[in-house]
Amino acid sequence: MDLTARRALLVALSAVAAPSVARAVDHAPRLVSAPEVSLPDDDSLPSGASVRLEFTVSAEGRVQDVVVLEGLRPDLDAAVLEAASRMVFEPAEQGGRAMPARMRFRFRLRAPARSVIPRNPYEGDTADLVVTQGAAPSVPAPTTTAPVTAPVTAPVAAPSGEAESGEATIRTRRQSGAATTFSLRGEELTTVPGTLGEPTRVVASMPGVARTPFGLGFFVVRGASFENTGFFIDGFPVPLLYHFGAGPAVISSRLVGQLDFFPGGYPLQYGRFSAGVISLETRPPPSTRPFLEFSVDVLRASALAVVPFDQGRGSIAFAVRRSYLELIVPLIVDGVSLQYTDYQIRADYRFSARSKLSLFAFGSNDTFSRAAAAGVGQTASEQQSELAYTFHRLIGRWDYGLPGRAQLTLAGTVGVDDTAFTNQVPGQQDQSFASTGFILGERATLRVPTGQHLTTSVGFDALTILFNADLRVPLFNNIGSVPPPAFDPVVLAFSPRITQLSIAGWVEEVLRAGPVEFTAGLRIDRLKYAFVDTTVVDPRAVLRVRLHERVVANLASGFFHQQPPFFNLVPGVQNPRLRPQRSWQTSAGVELNLPGSIETRFTGYFSRMYRLIRNSSDVISTPDGPQRVPIVDDGEGRAYGLEVLVRRRLERGVYGWVSYTLSRSERYVGDGTVVPFNFDQTHVLNVALSWDINSRWRVGGRFQLASGAPRRRVDGAFYDADIDRHRALNPPRVDDGSDTERLPVYHQLDVRVDYRFRWGPWRMSAYLDVINVYFAQNVENWLYQYDYAARTAFPGLPILPALGLTGEY
Repeated sequence: MDLTARRALLVALSAVAAPSVARAVDHAPRLVSAPEVSLPDDDSLPSGASVRLEFTVSAEGRVQDVVVLEGLRPDLDAAVLEAASRMVFEPAEQGGRAMPARMRFRFRLRAPARSVIPRNPYEGDTADLVVTQGAAPSVPAPTTTAPVTAPVTAPVAAPSGEAESGEATIRTRRQSGAATTFSLRGEELTTVPGTLGEPTRVVASMPGVARTPFGLGFFVVRGASFENTGFFIDGFPVPLLYHFGAGPAVISSRLVGQLDFFPGGYPLQYGRFSAGVISLETRPPPSTRPFLEFSVDVLRASALAVVPFDQGRGSIAFAVRRSYLELIVPLIVDGVSLQYTDYQIRADYRFSARSKLSLFAFGSNDTFSRAAAAGVGQTASEQQSELAYTFHRLIGRWDYGLPGRAQLTLAGTVGVDDTAFTNQVPGQQDQSFASTGFILGERATLRVPTGQHLTTSVGFDALTILFNADLRVPLFNNIGSVPPPAFDPVVLAFSPRITQLSIAGWVEEVLRAGPVEFTAGLRIDRLKYAFVDTTVVDPRAVLRVRLHERVVANLASGFFHQQPPFFNLVPGVQNPRLRPQRSWQTSAGVELNLPGSIETRFTGYFSRMYRLIRNSSDVISTPDGPQRVPIVDDGEGRAYGLEVLVRRRLERGVYGWVSYTLSRSERYVGDGTVVPFNFDQTHVLNVALSWDINSRWRVGGRFQLASGAPRRRVDGAFYDADIDRHRALNPPRVDDGSDTERLPVYHQLDVRVDYRFRWGPWRMSAYLDVINVYFAQNVENWLYQYDYAARTAFPGLPILPALGLTGEY
């Protein structure tokens, strides 16, 4: 067979003898659709080659818990797993109720004739069927043989080794170049309490992640500041991956193909962030037939429509979502308002089993405003602040499979980011910041198996951002001048422009030899912004050793760089000479796969941070005379801790996990005094459990517990006549932390109940997801009286019950 010709996987279902009938069923599962899959380019496929699988067909017709009973070799098994996970069934029914079923399939692999493809390769074959009450078991029960039929299918699969559920694709193997990748699937992503059914929100329950106030969508990962963790969609950075207020991802979960969370030591294909990475890869929606989906609850409404064309080779999808939190939250918490909106338009076309093209346009708007209306006596109740993010992106991507199992990916993006912040304080001039960033990016990646045990990956990416800003900020006084009265300050209003350019190349080698996998690589970035033009080099390495069939040890180390934020580079107000931030990350861990679908991970990490931005009163000489430098880049910090994850994988309808992080994040100030980071949380605990009671009902809960973040202690106040206000008296910074106090311990319980049913051709699900079910009065900060003689708590999110309904057609 010519190496450039397409190979297809034709699915043939072989009968396996059944000893007895476990339970009579009215209707066996009916195969609705299954994709074609590219196989590796070789002529070594043996005659009669097949892979035998066992999996569960859920009450929703989705394939779950796939197990290889008889395999051929890893690359062929991976292709078969991909095909199996994409199959869609009409579920088994008994007494008018949809039932989960455990089935065994034998996939026969053969290269079809070029000019003839069987009209229906499934017709007339049979498969084992196990019908169980509730969730299907992990081992075969007595079976009955039932005929299975299916219509003609379209080639919609991709050549990869990843498994895909009805909601999202989650890696079945760890990504090379990463020490640790957390991996969840199917119902583990869409039924976690407190996430409102959003797969991407599960990251907040993973080890190494500290909680952030009000669920704003930023993450403090392994003790780094929230801006040091990058959000990526299809390889390109975006300002937000999650909406404010514990909201969903900025794109529909139906378009989420894969979510990778790297708490540290992320692969070389990513860059420009000095802490962790959360990467979201999108996928084509189901394209075998037109598809409609809607979801409505008390917090938001969304809809998605998919229209296939050219016999399923291509599809166009439209999605939109709008929250109405701005109508609800102010009724519960005075002075707080939230709102978000997003949209997506996606077009996909598969030219062949090797070549596919996608265009993806999406955008999001988030607004958070706060008026400190609660307080004691004359508090700062008139203070108002507002933060708004809006962004739009268009991403084009072409994937092409080359001979020899090589893979080429080319992608580009254009977009715009709008950020606005305002702060109004009584007796002071309003401060505001608004910026618009125009984005242009390109990426190219080539992965080539270069030997029996070696894989080489090379890549190039470039990102250009042109920022235009409008600022209103207080003017710094000239050295030796008399400051104006604070009640009549001089405010500087201007519109700076700054361009940030980054061009990077990287190479990575992965060596797999027996129980050892060693990954080493190098990334080089040329960075040009404001008054800085520099080159940074990031070497990274990961070693994984399988000590036992159930035990894997790992060790990772590397350097990471990040450009300063745009608003810190504005000449005349900030410092345009700030150097890139740098971190050195090291981690070591062990992974245990225990009986009963239990996996346990222990990871210790240490991160050293350099060139952190800090406030300064330094003075420098300039042609215009001495000037103050309000911020400098000589700050340093460190973070270290232990992460523990004990997880039960989804089996027999039950899944859950316990994640715990013991950590310390510190910064160096002044003469080397070590103080806790503003978001340092010594203990963070997450416990999640969900149980599929039967084919209709699922219940679950999630409990969160976290130490309070540190705040500077207030020992009193003095009156400042220059500004006609009282100022807080804070103790000097000391190493033992006695100059700070912690906010109260944070705790919250979330509960979720799902009920699945059918309404004509619609597959429906009603759910109740209650965030903070016992209305814990958590403290996000303190509000002080005007003279600091008394204070009151600024509360966190209240109880948020989301009663909703989803439908699929």
